[in-house]
Amino acid sequence: MLERVVIINDEAVASGGAAALALLSGRLLHEAGIPVTFLAGDSGAGFPLQGNNVEIAGLGSRPLLKLPLYKRIMDGAYNKAAHEAIKRYVSEKDTPGTVYHVHAWAQILSPSIFSALRPVHDRLVISAHDFTLVCPNGSYANFNTNTVCPLTPLSGQCLASNCDKRRYADKLWRFARSWLRTRLLDMSSSNCTIASIHPMMNTWLERGGIPSERIRTVLNPVKPFARKRIAAEHNSDIFFIGRLEFEKGTDIAAEAARMVGRRLRVIGDGAFREELLQRYPEVICEGWKTHDEIDKLLQEARFVVMPSRLPEPFGLVAHESLQSGIPIVAFKSAFIANEAQELGCGIVAEAPNAESLATAFAELDRNDRVESMSKTAFALSPGLANTPQSWCNELIALYGDCLVGGRTGDNIAVWNPASGMHPFHQAI
Repeated sequence: MLERVVIINDEAVASGGAAALALLSGRLLHEAGIPVTFLAGDSGAGFPLQGNNVEIAGLGSRPLLKLPLYKRIMDGAYNKAAHEAIKRYVSEKDTPGTVYHVHAWAQILSPSIFSALRPVHDRLVISAHDFTLVCPNGSYANFNTNTVCPLTPLSGQCLASNCDKRRYADKLWRFARSWLRTRLLDMSSSNCTIASIHPMMNTWLERGGIPSERIRTVLNPVKPFARKRIAAEHNSDIFFIGRLEFEKGTDIAAEAARMVGRRLRVIGDGAFREELLQRYPEVICEGWKTHDEIDKLLQEARFVVMPSRLPEPFGLVAHESLQSGIPIVAFKSAFIANEAQELGCGIVAEAPNAESLATAFAELDRNDRVESMSKTAFALSPGLANTPQSWCNELIALYGDCLVGGRTGDNIAVWNPASGMHPFHQAI
C-alpha cells in the first residue's frame, strides 16, 4: 500500500519545467489524499504547498552557477551534504510503503543522492525530463557543430567530442560527473524505474545504458492556452514561445520569417535577445507572459514555431498551442512535430536550417489548410499528452507497481566515499 511519496528536486519553487512538474505532482498527490514529503536542495523558502499531509525539508544549498568555482566543481560532482541529508531521511523515516521520486538533481543535489537512495532503489522513480541521466551535457547535442549527437554516452568518442556550449574543460567535468553517477547507482543492474516523458525518448535512454525494462513512459500533463479553438486561419503572425537562447533557434525562425514575409513574435526572454534584435529588428519581443496573457496574444497566431537546434523530448508549449487550435512547425528532432504531422496538425521542416523552415512556413499560406489543421489540432492533439488528473493517476499506478513488483538487490555496483580518492579526481 502506498503510504507516502517523497519528491526530491533541486528547488522548492517553480524555477523551470522539471520543478513545476515536481510541485504539481506534490499538489495533485496531496489532493488525492496521499502524504507527500518534498526534499529540496535549496532552503525550501517559497514552497507553495500547504497541508497536514505535506512536509518540506530544504538542504540550504545554492545552484551551482551561484557558487565559487572550486565549490561548483566539488559540489556539482558530489554534494556531500545532500547525500547525508537523504541518507538520514531514509534511515530514520523510510517505510515499506514509501516511494521516492527524483525530478531535477543536476544543479544543486548532484549525483551523490543516488548513493543515498541505493537502499530503496526498488521503490525509486527517476524522471527523465531531458537526457541528463545518460548524456554529459544533458541534450544529446553538439553545441559547436549545432547537430544532434549520434555518439554513445561515456564512450571514448564521447570523451573526445568537444560538444559543450562553453569549453572542453567543462565537457570533461560533465563527463566525469556523468561517469560518477553510473558508479553511484548503476541503472543497468538496479531495480529503479526511469519515467520518460515521451516514448521516442526511450531508445535514446537505452543508448545511454538504461535497460528498456526499467523505462516507463508517463506523458506530461498539458493545460491548453485557450479553452475555445483559436481561428488560426484568420491570423498572419508566427509565434515563438520560450527561452531566448542560441540553442533554441529563434534566429533560424527569424530568418525564415523574413524569407516568407511574415512577422515573428517572441513570447519569452533570455541571453540571446539582444543579438536576435540586432540581426532581426523586425522581430517583436513580447517578454515573459502568464498563461492567460499568452492566451490573449495567441488569438493573433497563425502557427507556432519550435526551431530548436537540440532534441526536444516533449515540447510543452507546442502541446499547449496545439490544444488551443494552433498548428505547429518544427524540426524533426522535436518529437511532438512528428506526431503532429501524422495527425495532420503540424509540419516538419526536414533540415535544421532557415531555408527548410521557410519552405514549411509557406505551406501554411492557404487559409483552408490552416483551418483544417487548426480544427484537427483542437480535436485530436489532447490525445498526445495527459491532463493533470490523468497524469496523477498514472503516477499513482506507477508507484503502486514499484511497491508490488520491486525487489532489493545488494549486488549493485556503487562507490563508497570512504573507500579512497573520489572518482571525479581520477577521471580528470
